[in-house]
Amino acid sequence: MSKSRLRKKGRDSKPDRHVRLYHTMMRTEAWRSLTAVARVVYVEMSIRYNGSNNGRIVYAVRDATRSLKIGVATAAAALRMLQERGFIVVMVKGAFSRKVRHATEWRHTEFPNDAGPELATRDYEMWTAKIQNTVPVAEPMVSSAEPIGTPGRTMAV
Repeated sequence: MSKSRLRKKGRDSKPDRHVRLYHTMMRTEAWRSLTAVARVVYVEMSIRYNGSNNGRIVYAVRDATRSLKIGVATAAAALRMLQERGFIVVMVKGAFSRKVRHATEWRHTEFPNDAGPELATRDYEMWTAKIQNTVPVAEPMVSSAEPIGTPGRTMAV
């Protein structure tokens, strides 16, 4: 550390950067439903947030694959899960079709949008797991209005 950054009493003029995860966020149903990979991707994206670039956080699937040493499908699934649960929102979609390639720009819903007038929306607080009926409800095969027995024969009582 250079002497120019030190104050008279030997303290650093800028506080160390850090990623803060609040208990209120980690107690939500949305956070608890995330996979371990999705949680780590969220932390990796948070590292790129500098306090004034929310809404312009550049992060691509390729970044996740390199930094976390995971596959493309795993990284894409983690980003999709974070979006579905309301932790992140796409602000500018990235594409390779442009002359100048660029990554997707994201906004954390935990913080106010620095690229626009929006306040922190905290969409993850409203997310709930949907109960999925994996077995389709089948219609009865036999009508209950028909008599039971062989047609044309009289049943003995």
